[in-house]
Amino acid sequence: MRKYKKKLVIILFLALLVIINSILNFILVPSTITRVIMHEIESEHDYKYIFLGTSHGSYGIDSNKVTEVLGSKTMNLCIGGEYLQDSYYLLKRAFETNKPDTIILDMDFEYLLKGPNSSLSGSSIYNLYPFSINKLSYFKDKVLGLDYRAAFFPWMDYRDNFSSALSVVKTKMSADYINYSVNAVKMNANNEYKHNGFLYRERSTHPKIQNHLIWDESNVDQKAVQYFNKIVDLCKSNNTKIIMMTTPVPVEEITYSIDEYEQAYAYVSKLAKANNIEFYNFNLLKESVFQRNIGDYNDYDGHMYGDTAERFSEILGRFLKDVQDGQVTLSDYFYDSIKDLQ
Repeated sequence: MRKYKKKLVIILFLALLVIINSILNFILVPSTITRVIMHEIESEHDYKYIFLGTSHGSYGIDSNKVTEVLGSKTMNLCIGGEYLQDSYYLLKRAFETNKPDTIILDMDFEYLLKGPNSSLSGSSIYNLYPFSINKLSYFKDKVLGLDYRAAFFPWMDYRDNFSSALSVVKTKMSADYINYSVNAVKMNANNEYKHNGFLYRERSTHPKIQNHLIWDESNVDQKAVQYFNKIVDLCKSNNTKIIMMTTPVPVEEITYSIDEYEQAYAYVSKLAKANNIEFYNFNLLKESVFQRNIGDYNDYDGHMYGDTAERFSEILGRFLKDVQDGQVTLSDYFYDSIKDLQ
């Protein structure tokens, strides 16, 4: 009888913990764009081109413009904080709900050099992933290596926001939230979500801090390379073409460490060649094709303003159409070398 009571106390304690945790998540964790994006990829089933990558892609690739020019429906699954592990599991989910013809992996060398953030925000995509066998695998592969609170107590990332709890609850009780509307997401004043994964950023006059990341092959995260290979294998097993690309960053950022940039993309190109896939480095776009400078970006890191992204996406759509039709002439678009940008 005593053992039974002990077990009952433990069960009741765990149940109470789950209830309290659920309440705190509900009242503290705000609605996010990632939730809207996940719903879009799960609720629509006719995406033919899907982009994967980081925030460079979310701000730089206007999927609606690409769709218009290319003539095939496009989804942008590039999300801020998305590492190659996240891309792999997002792709798994995409294959469950869609049958894309082509996957385009936007490869920024920065995400080959550093592993996922160990803070709670490093699990932001995982926390919105639907419960499944894949989520258990996702947990084992990524979240176990992060702060344990990231998976079990997402609210702790917002524990200083109790003053906003009432507003969060009101939002989550609204029709906008229930229907996955972007109106339920509190966004930066300069940002506007244009759907299908594209974030449009208005121009601003804030100072742009130079925080340069310099390529060093000895710092390559081998786990990132492992997941790159898994993404390629997953595409092949689904009979889906995969293309690698790199969205263009400011010319000023490239010329700051031009030799290292050349080395970085030689490494990325080698990865593509080893897997027999195409790689297009849009940093090499000719000035006559796509004029750009730091004034077209929010920062030196390479996050485009919305009008810059629209210009680039029209070029990207046209280029992909040429590739699709077998009519692409690389010299029409690209310089031969990074050093031609000088």
